[in-house]
Amino acid sequence: MKGRIFTLLALILLPWLLSGCGNPREIALTSCRVEHLGEVEFEEAGVHTSLHLQVGVSNPTGRSLTLKSFTATVFKEGDRPLAELFAPTELCVPKHFNDSLPVVLDVHLKNPMALILGGVEYSALTADFTAVFRWGGITHILSRTGLPLEALFKDGLLKFD
Repeated sequence: MKGRIFTLLALILLPWLLSGCGNPREIALTSCRVEHLGEVEFEEAGVHTSLHLQVGVSNPTGRSLTLKSFTATVFKEGDRPLAELFAPTELCVPKHFNDSLPVVLDVHLKNPMALILGGVEYSALTADFTAVFRWGGITHILSRTGLPLEALFKDGLLKFD
């Protein structure tokens, strides 16, 4: 009998407790500014550097958000991969946060000659990415393929200084 009462009480209180923490859909990227590129290293398999960003994030919820991992592959007009990016460390966005955070991505250019010979047409670039987030006790995997990078520039989300 005590178990049933406890279960009933938990079912009644759980939505109330969870609603006070906000909704993870309220979290948004507000801006992304390229600060600078790190030192370029030439390797046998390509060119390696780091990309230093300032990423604006709005987290109005009562829970922190942790980016556990991030990987992306950038393609130019359906060719073979142009670059691979990944976050070497986790990133934590505190609760009730509305500011920018420094983010460093490791970049491995798989086909640097495509950049040199053909230039960069943002309209020709797409990306496949996977990001693993942790919000409270919930882990969420966000994965997209064929994301046109031109939209990030048109909408003003990604800027170069």
